[in-house]
Amino acid sequence: MRIVLNTRTEIENVGSRVWIHNLQQRLSEHGIAATLNDWEHYDRYDVAVFLGYDYDVENARKQNPNIRIAIADPKQSRPEWIEIARQADFLMVSSVEQRDFFLRLNNDIMIYYCLPTMPAIEKIHVDKRPIIIGYHGNLAHIACMHGGLQLALNELAKSYDLEFWAIYNIANLGKAEFGMPDENLMKIRHIQWTWQNYYDELAHVDIGIVPNEIPIKDKQHILKLGAYAQQQIRSKPFDHLLRLKVSCNPARMYPFAQLGIPVVADFAPSASQFIYDGESGFIVSSPNGWYQALEMMINSAKLRNKMAHNLHRCMKVAYDKQIELFLEFCRKDLIKTQPIQFEGYPTVEEQLAQVPHYLPQKPKPWGYKTKKRLWKLLKNFSYSGVQ
Repeated sequence: MRIVLNTRTEIENVGSRVWIHNLQQRLSEHGIAATLNDWEHYDRYDVAVFLGYDYDVENARKQNPNIRIAIADPKQSRPEWIEIARQADFLMVSSVEQRDFFLRLNNDIMIYYCLPTMPAIEKIHVDKRPIIIGYHGNLAHIACMHGGLQLALNELAKSYDLEFWAIYNIANLGKAEFGMPDENLMKIRHIQWTWQNYYDELAHVDIGIVPNEIPIKDKQHILKLGAYAQQQIRSKPFDHLLRLKVSCNPARMYPFAQLGIPVVADFAPSASQFIYDGESGFIVSSPNGWYQALEMMINSAKLRNKMAHNLHRCMKVAYDKQIELFLEFCRKDLIKTQPIQFEGYPTVEEQLAQVPHYLPQKPKPWGYKTKKRLWKLLKNFSYSGVQ
């Protein structure tokens, strides 16, 4: 089997590195003829892998009608990205959450956990102070700390000597504020993300956090607003209400696992596939849940060692299976039928049309209303013949 993996995106980009460069390297190590960035000779290959926003499907099929096209990390926020997900022979997604969404566009989907290639190191936890609680990832997931984990960290800092380290792309995204704990209660470090900083910085962390739940404004009101009136449903103000990104996935746990750091994560389904609560980490949601889980880890180096070891073992099993699962999808007969469109359930295009309503509204400039009224008065004078 001959495979080409093409991307125009630089290797420092996380998606390009994991989905294309790391995959090509791992395939080569398994003895597969895998070529990186050959845009001119699709007739030489059996399979072509592209990113969901960086592809060459039309040209590949023109040169080789029999080539099997895989779209890795498909996207849904542009019409052309939606269409390319439909056209692909199969999709490579990073989680059950992402698969569940894209089954509306393509029936042939494999889960390929986007776990970066990084060597494991041994870490022995000891009783110490301060305890460093660490985060790495996107700025958006720091915002997921708001109203839950954020409250727990602030309260814990009143009783324990804590530091909070956040590793993210400050250069591109700016400094995090929303969702961050109180810097008056603990030492906070904002650390520029680089691949090397996993080892230079993140490796010193004692406890890792993986927040995924998107904050919901006025959650109690939304619970009431969205409740059915039917008695048999029995909606209550105590019900859990979760909001997660389509691309929510377990990948942020992997660097912690490779560095020997235990993890507390929230109610994301894919987190629960790797964290067996109480054995390989904790799964929580409320401020009380975060508080208790973190406090237990703060007070027990033995527990941190146990959970870090179990998480590493669990994630290693998944990582080691990835290539064989991918090759199976490259070889096997595909479903190749159009997904069912269920009546009453929104299409992806209908959801895409709603995106502008979710974007933050820019504040009107100072004096906007006054200028608008004056302009209207001037037009009225003009229409009435007044010069």
